[in-house]
Amino acid sequence: MCVVARPSKAEALIVESRSSRETKAWGRRLGAALEGGELIGFTGDLGVGKTCFIKGLARGLDLAEAQILSPTFTMIQEHRGRLPLFHIDLYRLESVALDDLGLREYLFSDGVAAVEWFERLRDGAGLNHLAVRIAYGGANNRRIEFAGVGERYVSLVERLRLSFA
Repeated sequence: MCVVARPSKAEALIVESRSSRETKAWGRRLGAALEGGELIGFTGDLGVGKTCFIKGLARGLDLAEAQILSPTFTMIQEHRGRLPLFHIDLYRLESVALDDLGLREYLFSDGVAAVEWFERLRDGAGLNHLAVRIAYGGANNRRIEFAGVGERYVSLVERLRLSFA
């Protein structure tokens, strides 16, 4: 585990999504860029589109979008595609540590760990990860911010930025 500074705004990529279709497209674009061993921390209000984004992410990992459901009641769902996807939802927990629920096994695997309500993971901010914050942008719009924490993830944000240009 490596502790790093918070990302600067210069390292962030901010996009606007006008529909769930566009939100999924950004997820698919990210999923296609992943190589395995990534930790993605999702934050945002209830109902803002975190699971919607992860459905697109799954498509980018060659998984059927229909397999992706909000794991609010099961907390962890495992999916097998081009890379394993571990969809983790911490909504029902106030706070959780890396060693709770066997999280360390998922977060530091060769697969992709997509964690909703990442802010509830104690010490999560100190982990190298891709931070994805989704916020309401008015009407049906969403503001999606990608920020890399750690060199690997800063590079991933730059690859996403280039794919957007």
